[in-house]
Amino acid sequence: MNEETAPRTSVAKQVLTYGITLVVAAVAIYGISEFLTPVQPPKQGDCASLTGDIGRYEAVDCSANANYVVEGTVAAAQSCPNGEDLSWVPVRRIDPKVRFCLAPLYDVGECYPEARSGYDLDAVDCGDQDVFQVTKASRDAPPPSCGPGEETRSYPAVKLTYCLSRA
Repeated sequence: MNEETAPRTSVAKQVLTYGITLVVAAVAIYGISEFLTPVQPPKQGDCASLTGDIGRYEAVDCSANANYVVEGTVAAAQSCPNGEDLSWVPVRRIDPKVRFCLAPLYDVGECYPEARSGYDLDAVDCGDQDVFQVTKASRDAPPPSCGPGEETRSYPAVKLTYCLSRA
């Protein structure tokens, strides 16, 4: 008999094909669920990492990765009660319609620009123009006394006070 046999696909090739298909499906499902999951409104005292010009918000532990602490939330159309707060409003349609009121987490001894674009809190050279230096940071109540010529920047909802000097 001269039967032609169809080429057989090896078992290893089938397993590899199924494995790749499962990985692609898992990545697609994760991406869709991440896109469709709204940002959860944080609680007062929660820490966050915001980066970029429009602010990519990520809830993080209060560690070296955090660059902001949440003072609270208000309706998106309202202003934060503390004029020192930076605010961020989620922009995706699925996200809650709230404004996050944020206090920056500065490092003592570092200098930061007075005017910044975006949410990055990168320290700069203290010799640059229009910068301030953080001389004290305290979570104590009452807040520390700042030295002569220093400015106090206070975030009472999270018991955070900075003493700043012009560098």
